[in-house]
Amino acid sequence: MASRNRKRPRADDPPQEHRPSKKLRAEGRAQSSSNFAPEFWDNLSKVWLTPRALRELDRRNDARPAPKPLAPAVHTADLARFTRRGGLDLRHLREYPEPRDAKATTMSPKVKKASAYDKNFEQHLADHDIYLPSPNRQAPRPNLDNTRLLFSARRPSLSDSCFDDSAFEDLLQKNETESEGTVMRNVIPIITGNASIPNEGSLPFTNFESLTGDLTVNAAPDFFDGALPGDVDKSVREDLRQIIIPTTHANVPVAPNFFLEAKALTGNAAVARRQACYYGAHGARAMHALQNYDEEEPVYDGNAYTYSATYHAGMGALQLYAHHVAAPTEPEGRPGYHMTQVKAYSLTSDRETCVQGMGAVRNARDLAQRHRDEFIRSANARARQSPNRTSSAQEAKSGQEA
Repeated sequence: MASRNRKRPRADDPPQEHRPSKKLRAEGRAQSSSNFAPEFWDNLSKVWLTPRALRELDRRNDARPAPKPLAPAVHTADLARFTRRGGLDLRHLREYPEPRDAKATTMSPKVKKASAYDKNFEQHLADHDIYLPSPNRQAPRPNLDNTRLLFSARRPSLSDSCFDDSAFEDLLQKNETESEGTVMRNVIPIITGNASIPNEGSLPFTNFESLTGDLTVNAAPDFFDGALPGDVDKSVREDLRQIIIPTTHANVPVAPNFFLEAKALTGNAAVARRQACYYGAHGARAMHALQNYDEEEPVYDGNAYTYSATYHAGMGALQLYAHHVAAPTEPEGRPGYHMTQVKAYSLTSDRETCVQGMGAVRNARDLAQRHRDEFIRSANARARQSPNRTSSAQEAKSGQEA
């Protein structure tokens, strides 16, 4: 058994050149509430035309010094000769900034709040090897045959006697809301069931080491499952504290590997999928770190141990995804985090489809818990058998006897 060296880089650590400086971290956090830091836009391999991109363009234009106007040319009063030469010279007006004291008219349209999870955020994820499902991209896919079979298992809690037509009609009525908070309070508990799995939601993952350079926003899933902190050995928690412990709040579940993101009637389904991809990458990294804890070389087995779901109340659309980690494609490169669709259901179409979808979510939660518990047990066992741990315990015992 190889001894644990806490200074040894983890398999999921980004290369040294990809790690943000403290100054960059501070700037990224300070600007994420209104728009991303300038470094975010400078580092994108492709910039998409989104409201946030236009906001950054406006900011940069405002910061540019006003150009020195050229003296207008003097032209003859002979109209024919004047037009033959191309007309009035307006070059001195090029790039002339809008007056800073210009006032918006009362007819100006109201600016709609732009989501942080737009196409440029998706591009930023891809630039950091975090990928959404795409038929146009050749990507390693996990074997999901057994996963789909497990997702389809029938649940006694969703039998005809437990979830009848009246229960289905009640779900449809509660589903008719434009409030995401109402969906989370009234609809999601029906879908997820009442399993005794530690869960939490709407808490920013401020303790996690950034997967993308800390230039965007902290992950903050609507709902996530994890383990009780006390179930993880103290040494494992300390060694992987920025990989498996999402927040510094006491008693918040750790090592999360099931996530759910919900949208109301007017919510954006594409945004929900990007959020699920982002959160699922954090979960996949946590599972991979536990799986390879105290190992000399990381193992990339290509299996998915993290799952996510998105629910759009407006369409009744439930999507389930698997997330797995792939080995770096080049030496000293980053691991790849891949999102793959597993199943999809329309919960509002009929009771039978609704039961199948809700059963798949509950089965996914159970399967995620089995993966999580297995990796935690293995990591705990390796931590307790570590020579470093044994030596420390013996030294402490000798000190007490003395």
